[in-house]
Amino acid sequence: AVVSTQSTGERIDVEVVVPEATCEDVYGVGHVVFGATWAFRNWTEAVEDCASKGLELAMPKNDAENEELRADLEKSFLTHPNAAKFAHENWCWLGASDEEEEDVWRASLDNSILEYYNWDKKQPDNKPAVDETFPESQNVAGIHRGTGRWDDSYKHYQRPYACLCAPQDK
Repeated sequence: AVVSTQSTGERIDVEVVVPEATCEDVYGVGHVVFGATWAFRNWTEAVEDCASKGLELAMPKNDAENEELRADLEKSFLTHPNAAKFAHENWCWLGASDEEEEDVWRASLDNSILEYYNWDKKQPDNKPAVDETFPESQNVAGIHRGTGRWDDSYKHYQRPYACLCAPQDK
């Protein structure tokens, strides 16, 4: 946001950062199953942040959950004040990794082997390490917020993410 002072007319650029209320309806989205966090975090930080809230990094277990995650991400993207700076970031972290054994994808929460996948075309492709600075290959998963399709990725990338919210009493 750009702020101008009346006395001097000076313009100051200010970044507005809104406190995160992961699963609460603070921006008119309504109840969500997957609460988006519109902040740049690497995969490990995203897992840790969800855990620090008593939640888990989003990991759909079937087509319906995958669509619900995609829809919750999109709804949040359209209403959350922090989301605007992510207009060109279409990927969000998922709670899945094949670091332990290549091509055996496991949930970050309990290390169980995944039974559901929604990979994009030619994925996972397990691209090799970028360079010595980041020696790992693509061992973690992300979801495209527009299509709901998955991609394997480098865990050092900085992306937004969603946590699985606690069930809401009805």
